[in-house]
Amino acid sequence: MTPLDDYLGGRVSAPVALMRLLLEGRPAATVVARLATAAEAEPALAPLLALAESEQDGLLTIERMLRAGAIHAEQSDAATAIAESRAMFDRLVRISPEASVAAYSLGDPALLAEATAELVEWLRAQDLLAGRPDILDLGCGIGRLAAALAAEAGSVLGLDVSPAMIAEARARHPGLRFETCSGGDLAGLADACCDLVLAVDVFPYLVQGGLGLAGRMMAEAARVLRPGGTLLILNFSYRGATADRHDLPAIAAASGFGVVRNGTREFVLWDGSIFWLRHDAQP
Repeated sequence: MTPLDDYLGGRVSAPVALMRLLLEGRPAATVVARLATAAEAEPALAPLLALAESEQDGLLTIERMLRAGAIHAEQSDAATAIAESRAMFDRLVRISPEASVAAYSLGDPALLAEATAELVEWLRAQDLLAGRPDILDLGCGIGRLAAALAAEAGSVLGLDVSPAMIAEARARHPGLRFETCSGGDLAGLADACCDLVLAVDVFPYLVQGGLGLAGRMMAEAARVLRPGGTLLILNFSYRGATADRHDLPAIAAASGFGVVRNGTREFVLWDGSIFWLRHDAQP
């Protein structure tokens, strides 16, 4: 399936389709030109073309980010994966804060806000915000989710491996707590201090360092969660849905998690896969 096939089939939104076209390595101008040609033959592509034409600056931003080295490849070891991720996000946030945390936003604050609102509404619908939970936003980036959730949480702490991301989050949301972390553990956090751990587009970069690194972070999430708490992983890896759905349950069980959702897709604006884990028992 091509990005255009997925768009026409209703499997991805227009912003995600444009992001995927750019990830194929074509220049932004070529993407727009090819879309214009394709839309002549397939009128259903007209909305996608209209978005591409209105977001040409955003397409160029994603092109710049790709040239700057957005890494989606397996690394040789955990330490290398963490170091590469830290350096990459330090670079990317300086190009576009919005696109650095969600390339499908095309660097457009309005598109990012819309996608963030969809995620928050999903959390509400699952009762994951009931009772004002204490929330850990792991891989918080520029703080967009922490800010959106603060009014409904008992507390929110944002952690990120990238100092530049944390600096941006603090500048945007001076009243919230943001700290850098090692990328390999949650050292400094007390046991049973959280009700909800969010990991939005975080685990793919851990899995690049090996499933062992992902498993260690999952165990750390279990440590800081209270009994019955939730670890919500949105996207587990870039290996594909089949591998993720096969591997994740065993890794989760080793840390005392039960699986509520195993790779479902429930968002309209974003193609993120939901891995909802409940901390039911000690491993």
